[in-house]
Amino acid sequence: MRRGLILPVLIALAATCGTRPLAPIQPIAFNHQLHVGKSEIGCTTCHVGAERSPAAGLPALATCLGCHMKPQGSPPSLAEAYVRELAASDTPVRWVQVTRNPGHVHFSHAAHVTLAQMSCTQCHGDVTRWAAPPSQPEPRLVSMDACQSCHRKEGAPLGCATCHR
Repeated sequence: MRRGLILPVLIALAATCGTRPLAPIQPIAFNHQLHVGKSEIGCTTCHVGAERSPAAGLPALATCLGCHMKPQGSPPSLAEAYVRELAASDTPVRWVQVTRNPGHVHFSHAAHVTLAQMSCTQCHGDVTRWAAPPSQPEPRLVSMDACQSCHRKEGAPLGCATCHR
């Protein structure tokens, strides 16, 4: 009987203390401000699946090396050197996905970006302000209410089977 109470009590204590889970450690501290804001690189340069796949995807190291095979600035950036070091070591980049829908929820980036012609900012906000990779899921990306509100506003289907499989 006591064992059944331990986990709920710990969860309640964590909630009342205002603690958050630790931010995941990403393999590269990617700066959207620098890449998207200053360089004006489009979202689909790195997230190649956004226009044609259910998942936008996270970039492979080869994508980074497209620009960073050689130093881009003066003085050379330590972060850039680290990208080349990773490539030389043949270590795959294992990004930690921060936002994930439950398994019964189907979301297609292709349907929203290509068919509905939505901009990435409509859901993700202004990523040109992100100096580091996201550390917590964006609430509006995992909120059924936010999705339904947008579907209502845009006249998109609202039936359960639209998103739930």
